[in-house]
Amino acid sequence: MKRAAVLAVLVAALPTGAQADDEDYGRGTVIFARGSSLYRVDARGRGETEVATLGAKTQVRALRTDAKGSVLLVDVGGHWSWLPLDGSTKSPTELPCADGPASLSEDGLEVLCRAKTGTASQLVTLKDGSAKPLDIPSSVGARLVGTAADRAVVWTDKGGVWSAPTKDVRRRAQLAAEAPLRSFLVSPDGKRAVGVFHDKVFTSVRTTKPAEVLMSFALDAPPEPARRKMIKTGVPIEWARSGSWVLVQDGSAACLMMAGGGQYKCWKGYTGASVSTDGRWGLVLGNRDGSKKQTATPGKGKGEGKSKGKAPAPKPEPTPDPDAEPMNEPEAEGGQAAIDDVEVAPPTGPLALYRIRLEGAFNDAPALIVKIVDGAAVWVPGPALPQL
Repeated sequence: MKRAAVLAVLVAALPTGAQADDEDYGRGTVIFARGSSLYRVDARGRGETEVATLGAKTQVRALRTDAKGSVLLVDVGGHWSWLPLDGSTKSPTELPCADGPASLSEDGLEVLCRAKTGTASQLVTLKDGSAKPLDIPSSVGARLVGTAADRAVVWTDKGGVWSAPTKDVRRRAQLAAEAPLRSFLVSPDGKRAVGVFHDKVFTSVRTTKPAEVLMSFALDAPPEPARRKMIKTGVPIEWARSGSWVLVQDGSAACLMMAGGGQYKCWKGYTGASVSTDGRWGLVLGNRDGSKKQTATPGKGKGEGKSKGKAPAPKPEPTPDPDAEPMNEPEAEGGQAAIDDVEVAPPTGPLALYRIRLEGAFNDAPALIVKIVDGAAVWVPGPALPQL
């Protein structure tokens, strides 16, 4: 009750209603896919400009950027390329990465991806395209953290959760003895992570049953850190760079979830795409006609059949979670199995791009940004404010 009351006070203090019209959205912009190109608009959907041409029309499965918004990482069918966002070129440069997951460093200098041979990882330097092999498994959710001088990689294997400097991954340190079953995703600063674990859920006030539950946990704790329950059947998509909120897909609903577990807000009939630096805003994909009928199942696509672990079975109603204090009720089915390059792929069909808002009324509808979108979208951080 106290946590809910505190959150209500904090949310009420944020700009709402007509005040949102005056928002600068942290001076952030949005890049989205349409046809065989990528376009950039402001957070209201104004000033559309082409930033990249991709060749033949094909669905863009993921777009990612660094903390300064200087580099764009592009996933077309599991094949990765990159583009500087200074306007110097509109042609992305193909990365020497195999089909699979990839992680862009927060300073925009390096990419962690799967090596061309085998299942191990490699570190690619964007400046010259050189690749350094890393003797760690390539998996969805592994992440580069830190700057070039002290770069580290965080990943999972059967032995737990690990961290090691990219200069010498043999100097690895165990961060947790138990690895998640799936859906592992590390925060930008490398201090927290989320993942699905075996646990129990309440079926009544006094009874429980075994379940697989999305949980968050610290990465600077002893080998077995405490875990907090999040949305039971959620699939994490992206962390806010502040480390406070996580964009999560819960069946047919896109949700913004407090990183420590507990409070969340969901929008049924939308698929999550990206989240702003502070977590106050998100991008979701939905039907162009504004209906909430789902056009396709999030998470399905190129990697269908390549699941890592057993996916939770769909439920007609969400199971009550005593540790969660929802800002509104999620109306969603069960989670989806992880796939090879991204956890949640964009749906197919006639899509539009919408902006969601954390603060405000529980039933606030997403605001339309772009009417015609054909794939992924990403929130690009605005330039940093000058120090006073």
